Amino acid sequence: MELGQLYALRRALHDCPECSGQEERTRAVLMEFLSQRTTLELRPCGAGFYAAHREAGGGKPPVALRADYDALALPGGGAAHLCGHDGHAAALCGAALSVEGERLDRDVFFLFQPAEETGAGAVGCLELFELERVEQIYGAHNLPGVPLGQVVTRPGTFACASQGMTLSFQGRPTHAAYPEHGLSPAHGVGRLLCALPELSAPARYGGMTLCTVIGVEMGGRSFGAAAAQGEVRLTLRAERDRDLEELSARLLRLARSLAGEYGLGFDYQVQDVFPATVNDPGCARRVLELCGGTLLEEPMRWSEDFGHYLSRCPGAFFGIGAGEGCPPLHTGEYQYPDALLAPAVAAFRALLLG
Repeated sequence: MELGQLYALRRALHDCPECSGQEERTRAVLMEFLSQRTTLELRPCGAGFYAAHREAGGGKPPVALRADYDALALPGGGAAHLCGHDGHAAALCGAALSVEGERLDRDVFFLFQPAEETGAGAVGCLELFELERVEQIYGAHNLPGVPLGQVVTRPGTFACASQGMTLSFQGRPTHAAYPEHGLSPAHGVGRLLCALPELSAPARYGGMTLCTVIGVEMGGRSFGAAAAQGEVRLTLRAERDRDLEELSARLLRLARSLAGEYGLGFDYQVQDVFPATVNDPGCARRVLELCGGTLLEEPMRWSEDFGHYLSRCPGAFFGIGAGEGCPPLHTGEYQYPDALLAPAVAAFRALLLG
């Protein structure tokens, strides 16, 4: 395997960023790369695909390795690879190339998944477990701020559960001079926002919980019209799925109660749902031992849809350092470092050979 091929692939992916659910060109680039350089069997899986390495009579458990390949949607439209999924996909291609023609004593499935950023991609790719016998699954994410190539993971929760929630309150419009003739959501929304710190206090749940205000909109720009509608957008986060469910239920009870107290209409929507990514203890130990990993003391606060796979099959998700000077994920300065491709391929390879 020549690293130059992976550098070129990563840069080609970087130059064709596609938002979640729109990754047709990205998928085609990856499939062409693998079909031209490997003998792997390429098969569709959900909106993504997998590449199968099969061995008759393999004595070791069949393993799947997963990488995501969608880009981050930008506020002004378009997309950019500001989370490193271009590097994740290139590294998994590198792992496939590194074992081409080798006897591994197991079946291996290289799973390429779209739509991780929205939490929708893994659900469609769960059919892998119906199509193939998979006994363990592994995945990785680059981690800026961690020494280049350093593997970190932990048993139990690696990344938190989260969901977006939009709360909508409907009142009655009136002239700003006669607010008593209308119904304003202002007081109810204000009380809701003030209650959030206590509502999400971790002491009430037993694990890390967090409620982050993403945005609040109320009324319009005319100083002659009182506010009649309000919208609150929040991200709820928890170390455990059951705590996220309880936090969500308490928030909705409070919102409905305040809407009723002020005579407001109420509705809500849930978006971008991610389960907790909970590592199997034995698989996490395997990552630590085979990849020379370091134990992560606390779960990552961000979320990953890899948790859907871990609800179906034992496995582990791990981080791999992108360098202490690497800019943070989801910022305009971030770019997956090419120097990380070799350590990432080596970590995947170690899990296949061990």
